Amino acid sequence: MNLSLLFALLVMGFTFTVIQVAVIRELLVVFLGNELSIAIIAANWLILEAAGSFLLGRRIKGAASDKKYAFLQLLLSLLLPATIYAVRCLRDIMGLSIGEAASLPQIFFWTAIILAPLGIVNGLLFSLGCALYSDFSKRYDLTVGKVYLYEGLGAGLGGVVYTFLLIPLFGTFEVALLLGMVNLISGILLLSLRKEWDAGRTALRGLLWSLLALCILLLTLSGVRGLERQSLERQWRGLKILASRWSPYGNVAVGQRNGQLTFFSSGTPVCTAPIPNIAFAEEKVHYPLLAIPSPQTVLVIGGGPGGIIAEILKHPAAEVHYAEIDPLIIQMVRENLTPLTRGELENPRVRIHAVDGRLYVKTAPRLFDAVLLNLPLPSTLELNRFYTVEFFTEISRLLSKDGIFALHLPGSETYLSRETRDLNDCIRRSLQAVFPSVHIIPGEINYILAFASPGVSLPSPEMLNERLREREIHTHFFRGAHISLKLEPSRLKWLEDSLSRGGPVKLNRDAHPSGLYYGIAYWNAQFHPALQVFWSKAADLRLWHVALPLTILICGTLACGKKRRPEWRKGALVGAVVSTGFFGMAASMLFILAFQTLYGHVYLWIGILIAFFMAGLALGSWTMNRKLGKIKNLGAALAAVEVFIILFAFLVLLLLVLLYWPGLEQRVLSALRYGFIPAIAGAGFFVGLEFSLAGRLFYRSKEGVVRTAGTLYAADLFGAFTGSLLVGVILVPALGIVQTCAVVIFLKATSLAFIRLSGLALPGSGKT
Repeated sequence: MNLSLLFALLVMGFTFTVIQVAVIRELLVVFLGNELSIAIIAANWLILEAAGSFLLGRRIKGAASDKKYAFLQLLLSLLLPATIYAVRCLRDIMGLSIGEAASLPQIFFWTAIILAPLGIVNGLLFSLGCALYSDFSKRYDLTVGKVYLYEGLGAGLGGVVYTFLLIPLFGTFEVALLLGMVNLISGILLLSLRKEWDAGRTALRGLLWSLLALCILLLTLSGVRGLERQSLERQWRGLKILASRWSPYGNVAVGQRNGQLTFFSSGTPVCTAPIPNIAFAEEKVHYPLLAIPSPQTVLVIGGGPGGIIAEILKHPAAEVHYAEIDPLIIQMVRENLTPLTRGELENPRVRIHAVDGRLYVKTAPRLFDAVLLNLPLPSTLELNRFYTVEFFTEISRLLSKDGIFALHLPGSETYLSRETRDLNDCIRRSLQAVFPSVHIIPGEINYILAFASPGVSLPSPEMLNERLREREIHTHFFRGAHISLKLEPSRLKWLEDSLSRGGPVKLNRDAHPSGLYYGIAYWNAQFHPALQVFWSKAADLRLWHVALPLTILICGTLACGKKRRPEWRKGALVGAVVSTGFFGMAASMLFILAFQTLYGHVYLWIGILIAFFMAGLALGSWTMNRKLGKIKNLGAALAAVEVFIILFAFLVLLLLVLLYWPGLEQRVLSALRYGFIPAIAGAGFFVGLEFSLAGRLFYRSKEGVVRTAGTLYAADLFGAFTGSLLVGVILVPALGIVQTCAVVIFLKATSLAFIRLSGLALPGSGKT
């Protein structure tokens, strides 16, 4: 195979992965890191690629495909930095203030507009890549599978290189320009496939070299810095940005206004200094620490600097431990010290642990008298891990005999909406499943105290004030009248009555993250109440609501098996590819989510998992391409692959049940983490197998290479689009991880039934 063509196809996959991840990371800053937005962003990207592949790519003639491919690479090199700049300006365009969340319709609409050029060009490139490969190799029936193979190899390589090399060394604009340069070089090499160069091609070559020189000039003459500075000014209008850097965990920015510093993690404010939110910090710390006799060891999970640690240090605690997953946050605070943060981070009693909070709780070598959880409400999969029964169980094992665990949730002084009530009741009941004594202090922010000892009641205002005096703690708001008001018996009774009047709520568990559902429902009610009706219905979703209709459809299809419908063969083939695209996306999300909840949100591992999925996809495509010439009945082979996918999904279901089994020993659980690598690679392997096989079958139905590539690639992306939206937004929050895996099994069984009905698997129907 010509090396220029091979390089072009690998660059296509490499570029797809890197720029998708880079753009999604930038958009997460715009949308405050909410994982609901990730599903919408990914879904929009996939459907735009499908549109480019199906609506445009399948209509492009194969003639002069090298020129067209090189032109698209030139266009792509210009679109990459332009898209990054547009994303940086998006909050300003949408009219969102700093810290203000966008609504779901806004996210869907604006990401579709921003991503449209890149997504459509990406879809076109795959179709043109197939045309180019077929022109060169003359193996038309193997083209789609081969191109899918090389794209998968490039995508897997892109995931590894971006995670371990590009993120630590380069900014987003630098990555975009480097990718643009690589695509320009690829286009130039691609045009050398033909020996003769006419005048037009010579001019094009000169233009490509000129643009390449321009990119190098931008890099060497600080052009990137200018773009970076201008885009940050638009993104953080009203703030002076002192620094903005990326880590494997997200973006960390430091903004200044009137001498006040605000530290942001992926667009969300983490802490402020030198003047913090004093009222919040005092209540967050002093309620739990004054409720126990002598807090000697205290653990803070998330958001320590900027007031929380300072208030803890007012107590006679010998050690204050602070767990923060992103070391860049601590580094940026150290680089921009104020009197407040200097006193917090440089105090000899403070121990900082740059590790995921849940992972630290599992491995902490000592007990604590108090653990303070200082994280936002569970509106994302990552955050929900800190509000589950399993995490609360780990916390209870970490507490001393008279220890206390404290967290906070949104509340109200006068009226609890259904969403606020359900969220608080879900987390309260999940705590009560572990701790013998759980109490809530009402307010605009509800403070929840869970005691390790049974029969412990809330401390009285007199006790709290007495301990304030004994420990000689000076406070601004947390004192006499304020404490008495907050703990007034009628207020406590009102909150208890309000919670008890609600309907039944589900416990929040790792495998069934109902807290995520209630967190999203609360988030929706705040920013786009029109979706409240939808989310109230989603809460009632059960597995049988999905399984029963699919089972009826499967049985009806099998009952009609004697009446074969050959005219349905193309439809059944496309449907199989759609369902397998759904399976691939669902498997990726479920494995990553399960790994997060079981082992901690270790981003480098997530990068590895994605890379192995793409490697498995490439291996599956390579394997099928080698075996195609020996398969006598392609239709029967497709049905066999469908059966193997169903069996594989069933094994995944059993694996997930085992991993979430409460009696599983920790050492066994730790050893099983390495099983995620072959498992996710296996999911990719079956996707690659079926896509290459389907490409051969579809081409045999007298479709051309470009139409075959455009149709099947669009079907694959549409399935992934549907999987991203349904799994990430609805199924996992409503059904949980294990039951979502069961939905995938029913869906693939339905696909297999339609293959049988179409007669694809009959002897002679899919002969090579």
